[in-house]
Amino acid sequence: MDIISVAIVEDNHDIRSAMELLINGSEGYACIGAFNNAENALEKIPQLLPNVVLMDFNLPGMNGIECITRLKGSTPICNS
Repeated sequence: MDIISVAIVEDNHDIRSAMELLINGSEGYACIGAFNNAENALEKIPQLLPNVVLMDFNLPGMNGIECITRLKGSTPICNS
């Protein structure tokens, strides 16, 4: 079975931790990165290349919509 890799971008620590536990506890899924802001996510997600990114839109600093837009431009898999 292929594992679906997931990255989380969520500023609320409790929500981010709960999502990590839920994903890692679900068969066939693995959380490969969890970030508390868009800036950290933009730095790491292009290297990790997750299958799925769960993005909070209301982040401090850069919002989630801008982060997704930038990820699409910097991540090869998003452009195919």
